[in-house]
Amino acid sequence: MSSQGLHSLTTIIKRLEAATSRLEDLAASTSHIPTSDGSKAAPNTSSYVPSVSSPPPPPPPPPPAAAPAMQAVPKSVTAYDEVVIDGKLKPFLELTRSFAGPSVVEIVGLVEQQFKDLRDLLLTASACTKPDDKGLKEILAPIYGNIEAISRMKEGGRKDRDWFAHLMVIGEGAPSVGWVIQPKPGPYIGEIKDQVLYYGNRVIKDFKDKDPKHAEWVRSFTAVLDDLRKYVMEYHTTGLTWNTKGIPIAQHKSKPQGSPSAGGPPPPPPPPPPPVADASAPAASGGTAAVFAELNRGAEVTKNLRKVDKSEMTHKNPELRASSVVPSSVGSGAAAKKPLRPAKPQALMGKKPAKFALEGKAWNVEYHEDEKNLTVQDTQLNQVVNIFGCKNTVIQVKGKINAVTLVNCTKTSVLIESVVSSVSVTKSPSFQIQITGTCPMIQIDSTDSGQIYLSKSSLEAEITTAKCSSINVSLPVEDEEEGVYEEQPVPEMLKTVVKDGKLVTTVVEHVG
Repeated sequence: MSSQGLHSLTTIIKRLEAATSRLEDLAASTSHIPTSDGSKAAPNTSSYVPSVSSPPPPPPPPPPAAAPAMQAVPKSVTAYDEVVIDGKLKPFLELTRSFAGPSVVEIVGLVEQQFKDLRDLLLTASACTKPDDKGLKEILAPIYGNIEAISRMKEGGRKDRDWFAHLMVIGEGAPSVGWVIQPKPGPYIGEIKDQVLYYGNRVIKDFKDKDPKHAEWVRSFTAVLDDLRKYVMEYHTTGLTWNTKGIPIAQHKSKPQGSPSAGGPPPPPPPPPPPVADASAPAASGGTAAVFAELNRGAEVTKNLRKVDKSEMTHKNPELRASSVVPSSVGSGAAAKKPLRPAKPQALMGKKPAKFALEGKAWNVEYHEDEKNLTVQDTQLNQVVNIFGCKNTVIQVKGKINAVTLVNCTKTSVLIESVVSSVSVTKSPSFQIQITGTCPMIQIDSTDSGQIYLSKSSLEAEITTAKCSSINVSLPVEDEEEGVYEEQPVPEMLKTVVKDGKLVTTVVEHVG
C-alpha cells in the first residue's frame, strides 16, 4: 500500500473519532432535558448519522447460582420433632446412657432408631398418597425390623438378671410405633403404656431403696409414650394421615431430596452398577463374579455337600480338637438347616381373615372385628366354642354347650345361655360375659378390666382369677325386676401370714 493511501485511511479514522466524540457529548447533554409529562427526553440524533456505529457495551456478568431451596417441613412433622423427639425422647436417651448397663444402652439405641424411622414415615406420608398393601408393607419394613430386633434382644437378655426387667420395659414399649396401622392409635398407645407399667413398677420396686435413677428412668420412658399419644391424638386421630393431593410413593422415592433450584449445577451422575455375573460362567475363573455365579445355581450348590460322620465331629472327639485335623471322607450331601426367622410382633402383624366354622366338635370364631351379630346356634352338649383374636365384637352362644374359651380378644362381649364345664378368659382386656342360664366355673387369667353378669341360676359359679385387675361381677338384685344388677369388684389385694408353719392368705378389706 502507498503512503498516500495510508494517509487517507488515517484521516478517515480521525474524522470518525471526532464525530463519535461529538455524538457522545450531545447525548450526555440532552439525556437530562425533561419533557412536558415529566419524563426525560431521548437524545435527538436525527441530524447526526455516523457511517460506523460504536460497539455495544459488553453484557453484565450472570448472577451467581441460587442456593438450594430448602423444602418446608410440614407442621405435623415439626410438631413431632418438638413434642416427641426434643420433648421427651432426647432426655430419656441421655438418662439411659448416664447410668444403665450396656445391654440397656444398646436396646435403647434401637428405640432411638425406630423413632427416627417413624419421622421419615411421617415425612413421606405428608407428601404422598396412601399406597396399596404391597407398597405400605415396603415402606413399613424399617419399623418392622426395629421391633423385631428389640424383641430378639429382649429375649436374649434373660440371663442378665440385673437389667432384664429394664429390657422387658423397652420390649413391651417397642410396638408403640405400630400405631401407624391402627384405626384407633390413641387407645392403642395407651394399652402399650399399661403393659410397660407392669414391668416398670417392678423396676421401681426393686430399686426403690438402691438408686432413684431407675424410677426416674421408668417415668421418663412412659413420658415418651404419653407425649407420643398426645401427638397422635392431635394429628393422626384415626390412623396415619396421608396427603390426598400428594404424589405416589414411587415418584417420591425417585425425586432427589433437597435438590437445588433451576440454574444450579446438576448433581453428579450415580456410579455405574456392578457387572452382573453370568450364571453359566465356571467358578474356576476366580474372583467375586465366580462366587456369585456359583450362588446363582440355587439347589445345585448343595448337591455335592456330604453328611458329617460322628467320627469327624470335633465336639465328640477331643483328639480331633487337639490335632486340629479332621479326616475327609465321602458321603451323601445334606443341605444345612435354615435359621428360624423370628416371629413378627403381634401388634404389627397383618390383618388375618375372619373365621366362623364348626370343625369337629369345636366352633372356631377367629379374627372378627366390629361385628355385632355373630350367633353360634344349633349347638350340642359335647361341643365347645373357641373365640380367638376378635376385637370389638359381640357373640351370642345359644343352647347348652360344654365350654367356652376367650383368648387374645379385645372389647369382646359374649352372651352365653348355659355351660356344662367352664368359661375361660385369657389375655382379653375389656371383656364382657353374661350368663343367662347355668355355669359352674369361670376362669380368668392375665386380663385387665372385665365385666361378668350372672343370672339367678348361676350364682353358685366358682370364679378364679390370676394376674387380673379391675374385674367386676354384677349380681341380680333380689325382689327387683329382671335386668337390675348390683356390681361388686373382685378383690385384688391379698394378705398372707404364717400360721402354724403354713401360709394363710386372706382378702384385704378396705373399710371407711
